[in-house]
Amino acid sequence: MTEKKKRRAPISYRPPEILRKELLARIEKSGLSVNAFITQAIFGNLPPRQSRRPSVATQDLARLLAEAAKLRGQLETLPVDGERQVQLHEQAMAVLTDIRTLLMQALGRER
Repeated sequence: MTEKKKRRAPISYRPPEILRKELLARIEKSGLSVNAFITQAIFGNLPPRQSRRPSVATQDLARLLAEAAKLRGQLETLPVDGERQVQLHEQAMAVLTDIRTLLMQALGRER
C-alpha cells in the first residue's frame, strides 16, 4: 500500500474580536481573497494573479458608469424645444461625457 503524503497544517489567524470587523471590511474593499490579503499585508507582495472579484470601489465606479449611460440615453430621448432648452441639453450631454471619461480613467480604461 502506498503512503499518502500528509498536508501541512494551515497557519491560521484569529484576530481579536475588536479588530475582526475592520479586517473583514479591508479584505472586502481590497477585492482579494483572505489569503492573498494577509500575504500582501505581511510580505508586501502583490497577489500573483488578479483578484477573484473586483473591489468595492471598482464595483461602485462601474455602477456609476452604467447609471450615467442610462441617464444619457434617457436625455437623448427627451424632446428639446427652443434655444434655451437646446443649450441646456447640450450642456447636460457634455457633462455626462465628462463624467464618463473620468469614470473610465478611474477604472483604468482611458479613452
